Amino acid sequence: MNKNYSAGLWVFAQSAEKFGGYTGTHPVREQIKAAASVPGLKGLELIAPLHVSVDNAREVKGWLEDTGLKSVSVNPYVWTEAIWKRGAFTSPDPKVRREAIDTGKRAIEIGHVLGTRKMCLWPGEDGWDYHFQADHRRLWDLESEAVRELAEFDPETKIGVEYKLHEPRTHMLVSTAAKAALLGYSLGLPNVGAYLDFGHAVMVRENPAESVAMLSRLDRLVGVHVNDNYGLGDDDIMVGSVHFWAMIEFLLALDEIGYDEWLTLDLVPTREDAVAACTQSINALDIYARLIAKIDRAALRAAQQEMDAVETQRLVHSALC
Repeated sequence: MNKNYSAGLWVFAQSAEKFGGYTGTHPVREQIKAAASVPGLKGLELIAPLHVSVDNAREVKGWLEDTGLKSVSVNPYVWTEAIWKRGAFTSPDPKVRREAIDTGKRAIEIGHVLGTRKMCLWPGEDGWDYHFQADHRRLWDLESEAVRELAEFDPETKIGVEYKLHEPRTHMLVSTAAKAALLGYSLGLPNVGAYLDFGHAVMVRENPAESVAMLSRLDRLVGVHVNDNYGLGDDDIMVGSVHFWAMIEFLLALDEIGYDEWLTLDLVPTREDAVAACTQSINALDIYARLIAKIDRAALRAAQQEMDAVETQRLVHSALC
């Protein structure tokens, strides 16, 4: 199983508020050092301009090189701030939409400096809160136009739209794997797809393993975030702490399609030590890898061909003993 483990740098910032700015008690350089102390962690996702900007990109690159960590993606910060109150890429104000797109373009340019050609694009403020509030056709037109401009700005940069059901809006526009895939497919651009967050898939009652299969079938799986939650909100707790079997099936599905990109920890350890929470999550992933290695895949496929629930359960449970 793929063991390219990374984390969002935000994991080590100890956010004072889930979707807001960080406390600033741990400077970016110290956050990077903390990340480097996690056994098995090899890369980081960064947010621009919260963690890295056009002005300090080369300095941050040096900090990453000093610790041996790779830049996985540079993600534009287009949520929570007052400017995005009515949406970022879908704001009714064309000046706000332009600022959102320009923020995305700067993130792509920063990625060039850091040596990555990947972006996790989370349009957290694009959506609606009330019936009749939005012209849904217009929202989709605006979102599509913005993503197209970003994707065409650098066709070599893969843009994964991180879909989510809700939070901070009651309804986010790109809320499912199918919608994220359809956005890329409808644009006809090969570098636009979905960033699959395990917890977000759980929130929208997807089977994360099925989402892997569907997105890979359309060649729209750009990246993966791993975490867990209780299904009602984006708790971002440690890997495998709730959905044990769903996580194993998810990782098995990724292995079956030959996914060799990053598995990024997207945690918000508001009470736990961030290094310890990441270490435990990686330990869990390593344990699941050993369990997956014990599964008789030929027998599992044969049972799946017959939709034999009893036999598939017997086979996966036998890996525990």
